[in-house]
Amino acid sequence: MPFTVSDFHDLVELLEQNPSWRAEIRRLVLTDDILRLPKTMESLAATVDQFARSTEERFRQVEKMLADLAASQQELIVEQRRIEQRVEELAAMQQRTEQRVEELAAMQQRTEQRVEELAAMQQRTEQRVEELAVMQQRTSTQVARLENIIGVTVEEEAAAVLRAVLEEKGYRILAETLYLRLNGDIDVAHQVEDPQGRRIWAVLEAKARLGWQAVEAWANRIRSESFRDALRGVGVEGPFLVYVYGMRADLSARKAAEKFGVGLLSSQGEIVPPAGEI
Repeated sequence: MPFTVSDFHDLVELLEQNPSWRAEIRRLVLTDDILRLPKTMESLAATVDQFARSTEERFRQVEKMLADLAASQQELIVEQRRIEQRVEELAAMQQRTEQRVEELAAMQQRTEQRVEELAAMQQRTEQRVEELAVMQQRTSTQVARLENIIGVTVEEEAAAVLRAVLEEKGYRILAETLYLRLNGDIDVAHQVEDPQGRRIWAVLEAKARLGWQAVEAWANRIRSESFRDALRGVGVEGPFLVYVYGMRADLSARKAAEKFGVGLLSSQGEIVPPAGEI
């Protein structure tokens, strides 16, 4: 017999009254795939939940990465600004360096110019020195000639004063004046006879300027045996009256003559008599 709507309502009522029948009906009516659908949905829900949690974690990681990236970007911006500032400083330093190089180049040019001027001055100085050397040589020659002339004049004047002093003191001149070149100097010698008839030699050293050292040196030389031998070699025997003559004799020359027993003469005559014969 056919299944009517009334039968369907009765069946529904019975199923409501017997829950175990509903499970059996579902097993008979539904396919295995439909029966597995709740579990599948539960598994899908778990997967979706897990995916959601994983996605949320990844979103948090991405947010953190974005925050780190933003911080890094900010640091890069700061570093970029610092680099730009440093570049500007280096550019300013480069400009100052170039300016300093230009100044040094100008200084070098001025230095080279100054060196050239100094070289020219050095050349002129050397030339002037050579000229002065020539002038000095000429002057030295002229001075030597003048000294020779003055020396001869001093010796002649000294010889004349010595002769006059000796004659005034009673000595008789026995021969012409001798000019002796001994030890590089010209010495004056007169052979005389004293009032008692003894023959002696009056010897004299003449200087244009006379001081202590010259008197002392002459006194030591006349007492030297080597010098006396040289005198005897030219016929000048002792004993000696020793004199020294100075065109300009200072006070020390007089004191030295008194100390060493040497007679001192000037153009005015005898200043200090000799202490005795040597």
